[in-house]
Amino acid sequence: MKLEERKYWASLINMSLCKFFILHTLYQAPIHGYVLLQRLMKFTQGYCVPTYSTIYPILKEFVRGKYAKVKLGTVKGRERKIYELTAKGEKAYGEALKAWQEIIPCIEKAINEGIKNKPTKRKLRKVK
Repeated sequence: MKLEERKYWASLINMSLCKFFILHTLYQAPIHGYVLLQRLMKFTQGYCVPTYSTIYPILKEFVRGKYAKVKLGTVKGRERKIYELTAKGEKAYGEALKAWQEIIPCIEKAINEGIKNKPTKRKLRKVK
């Protein structure tokens, strides 16, 4: 673990936000996995995009927990699994919105203080 590397933090943020952004995308409309991935990439400008090996386990978890339902549909002549949020999934999305709404001001405050204090130039304090 290399906390001083931006890649570490980007990966951590990506893992933390994947479920939220998947709920957000499913809340917009029923969708199949490939298009879901494309919309996530566009919406987050490529920053938070799960891989196929992570997106499908999350979708299966949503289905098992009854947050989403899946049905077979034909898209451009191909059979696809179409995922759609259930009422329970919509409630979960609403709770996720509230949770993020509560924490974002704290994150912004920490960022603004960090920018103001420039942590790379700050002198280390002696521990007594």
